[in-house]
Amino acid sequence: MGHDQQQQNTQAPLRAVMYVRISDDPEGTERGVDRQEADCRAYATAHSWEVAAVFRENDTSAFKQRTITLPSGERVRRVVRPQFRAMLKHLTDGQAQVMIAYDLDRAVRDPRDLEDLIDAKVLGGFAVRSVTGSLRLDTDSDVAMTRVLVAMANKSSADTARRVVRAAKQQAVEGAWHGGRVPFGYRAENGVLIVDPVTGPLAVEAYQRVLAGDSLYRIRKDWNERGVVTTHGCAWSDRTLKLMLRNPSNKGVREYRPIMPDGSRAKTSKMQVQAAWPALVDEDTWQQVSAVLDARKKARNFHQPGTGAAKRLYPFSGLIRCSKCGTAMIHRGGVYQCIQPTRGGCHRSIRSAEIERLVEEAVLATFEQITISPTKRSKSDGDLARVGLTATLDADRERLARLDDDYYDGLIDKAMWVRQRARIAERIEATRREYTATLPEHAGLSIDATTVAAEWKGRTPMWKYQAASLILQAVLVHALPEGMNGATPARRRNETVEAFHERRAAYRAEVLAHRVEFVWRA
Repeated sequence: MGHDQQQQNTQAPLRAVMYVRISDDPEGTERGVDRQEADCRAYATAHSWEVAAVFRENDTSAFKQRTITLPSGERVRRVVRPQFRAMLKHLTDGQAQVMIAYDLDRAVRDPRDLEDLIDAKVLGGFAVRSVTGSLRLDTDSDVAMTRVLVAMANKSSADTARRVVRAAKQQAVEGAWHGGRVPFGYRAENGVLIVDPVTGPLAVEAYQRVLAGDSLYRIRKDWNERGVVTTHGCAWSDRTLKLMLRNPSNKGVREYRPIMPDGSRAKTSKMQVQAAWPALVDEDTWQQVSAVLDARKKARNFHQPGTGAAKRLYPFSGLIRCSKCGTAMIHRGGVYQCIQPTRGGCHRSIRSAEIERLVEEAVLATFEQITISPTKRSKSDGDLARVGLTATLDADRERLARLDDDYYDGLIDKAMWVRQRARIAERIEATRREYTATLPEHAGLSIDATTVAAEWKGRTPMWKYQAASLILQAVLVHALPEGMNGATPARRRNETVEAFHERRAAYRAEVLAHRVEFVWRA
């Protein structure tokens, strides 16, 4: 008997791993997981177990699912808990004999995670314990009871999530602040947003500078040099500055973009109401700045895609092309020149001042005709088709919003929501493709053709280029005809200066008439 007891005392203690988790820790203090770890260590000490590893997941939900892509390429919904998965592998590999958690809810709240834990226990042969005694998987009865408890805990989490979503929607209806990170220009006091006396004027300054013509680069460079930081405490970038300017909160609008049942956040606003906090800028200013940002993006992408914010210096560069090779001619010095990179390529050129003046006169003359007789431009079949397609899109989007509301309010189940939403989304996508097919090549430029002639003077080269592109497809430059000399004619004997200038201008006009061809849009 003494010998057996001596063998038992010399036997090595069991190795245990601890899993601690808390769902919400917005301050990042980790006090909750620290308390759980202390209780689990005390439990291990009481059983004379050696703690081999601790797997901590702070501010991590055991219920919320995310869309992930499996190695096979299949997209599935899963609760993502890396430390939980690492612990299962640790136990399956036989590196410990006991798993300790504070209670059942801390370990699993998703039935799929529970089944993975049960499978790992069968393969690894380890014991599962909890400080509160709510988690035991020793017998079939223990497993069955744990499955029931996890199912009930999962339903409780789903009920809580539904109530949270409904409360968030009610907050949106009332225009109340939803919490979270405070928008730049505001500060929170007692759960209410008020204008910050320091950052508020800075946000207004940004709107005014954009309308005055300043680029985002200049604004953010100036702010970074002045030590102005974002709400995250970081330096400004063009992207963060653009997001700040486009934030509907700045115009006093509460936007509601709910979390969809598939876990993703709605890409478009489902509701916009008057906010309970004061606006930094009025609606018109916000819309004008958004329009400027949209126009800059379109102009940048249309001019040189992917190269950033290039500044256009010449209004017809890109429209003036060589008729022989079709290449856009480059403005160099006082001429537009066709420069081919290949050996023996085309090197055709034409004086820039003359062709720019000719193109400008032709474009303005065309726009003046539109100004005089705007009613002659009747709606095409494409315009009428787009009107009908727009109405169809609006109706389907309204049906989609009502369907989401019905699901959130519990009027339909998830299966019905998924099935109906897929049908409506497919119809919307088909309508979008049909709408895109009816668009003209340069649709989207916010320029009124009836006012271009009056607005032309004083406008930027980029605006002039966009306006000209509405009616002009290309300006082809041909070679000098045989028998014509491209040089300026010499002054004749006894010819007055006025007569010489008139004759030279007429000759240059004749040369241009032979060399320049306008290709107008239908």
